[in-house]
Amino acid sequence: MTDNSATLPPFEFPKIYSFPPLYTEQPNTTIQSQQLDSWTSIILQFCQYYKITTLTLDLTPKHSQYEQITISELPNLFNNKSINRSVSPEFQKKIINHLIHLKKAIFINPKKPQFGIFILWKSLVEWGNELYNYIDESGQKGTVMTIYELTKNDEGVTSIPDGLINLDEAFLIRIVKDYLIKQGKAQLLLDENNEIGGVKIV
Repeated sequence: MTDNSATLPPFEFPKIYSFPPLYTEQPNTTIQSQQLDSWTSIILQFCQYYKITTLTLDLTPKHSQYEQITISELPNLFNNKSINRSVSPEFQKKIINHLIHLKKAIFINPKKPQFGIFILWKSLVEWGNELYNYIDESGQKGTVMTIYELTKNDEGVTSIPDGLINLDEAFLIRIVKDYLIKQGKAQLLLDENNEIGGVKIV
């Protein structure tokens, strides 16, 4: 697999991202609904472009599948320095809740929301089916595999689909727990320390 992130040009934000009123919560419910939809679209497009699945609550990227990207150099979406505008913490929370309501995001840890969110530019069902189909088509059903083996190719081996390469390991576990296990298609195996030691797709 070729990692095209090395030549990936900066994300081209839509024009509305430079529209100052976007950053201030509007009192009119109709306009605010449009605002929330605009933010949802921007966030999903940005994260899909950079293959980001994990964000802090202030939308600072935490993980990209592109290894060559310096994650700390990516912009914080709620703070547009080019027009000197930022979203208030209260409005940030409303945008995050809107994403979750639309099933476009889930908390990394529902009991500790401060840990951030997984952003779903693909649904858990789509992610789960992609993982299941890869294991099925490669003849590895019933084989215990480590999280590493499910997200990394050994040198010279390119069997894992592009969509799964370098996937956030915590996100992969969430896909398995919240979709594949519930569908009866996977099992998580614990090691002697009661930590996840492997995954079996069945």
